[in-house]
Amino acid sequence: MGVINITPNSFSDGGELATSSDLSSRLEKFGNIEAIDIGAESTAPMNESINWGTEWERIKPHLPLIKAFKGILSFDTYHPETINEVVKFYTDHKMDQELFWNDVSGKFDDHVKDFLSQSPKYSYVLCHNLAPRRELSGKHMEYIDPELSIKKLEAYFFPYKHSQVVFDPCLGFSKTYEQNWMILENFGRLQELCAHNRWLIGFSRKSFLRKKLGLDLQDKEKLDFEHVRILNTLKQNWDDEVWIRTHRPDLLS
Repeated sequence: MGVINITPNSFSDGGELATSSDLSSRLEKFGNIEAIDIGAESTAPMNESINWGTEWERIKPHLPLIKAFKGILSFDTYHPETINEVVKFYTDHKMDQELFWNDVSGKFDDHVKDFLSQSPKYSYVLCHNLAPRRELSGKHMEYIDPELSIKKLEAYFFPYKHSQVVFDPCLGFSKTYEQNWMILENFGRLQELCAHNRWLIGFSRKSFLRKKLGLDLQDKEKLDFEHVRILNTLKQNWDDEVWIRTHRPDLLS
């Protein structure tokens, strides 16, 4: 799953996809991939939240190119209004690609239930985020469980096992440096406990990865290659269907 950040302030690649030409070049660089994940709001703690209207206005100019992508389309938003606009676009244009709502809020509410009821081709990514309300999703680092464990993650996800739901431990959200690595190193155990066959995981260019490697964002090329090296080691203990969300999907082929 290739990351498409249509944001001016994303810490990893903000401002790089300002035009449709930029997006087209990025998709060509990705190569033959199965999914793209489109985000138009940075939820990094240092950035201010935006309203859904601003988010949707950032997405709209890129919809013709997004529509042309034949794989799974994932929209990274915690705003129900934005995903409703996406669904309307899908319906109006009679699109048949599978659609993911990648919702970092972790709030499985009536908005989610309504979304899933509209089509068996719609899937919801349930993220582990301890912020108490949707609008606080970007303040996730203010809500950390100091005793987070694999068993607690199992309890968090277990009630939502469903064929249209994808589980994401949401690395970098509501977690300490040590907790992120604990989850990565025990991800196979989490899969085993939850007995759920659809997962998504992403730690490409995350700050806890950069810290471990002693790199900053100016070292993107080295950071991306090291990400793949660590990923290839860790995923030997993974099972079932795991979507890997990454800024450089071309390096995984």
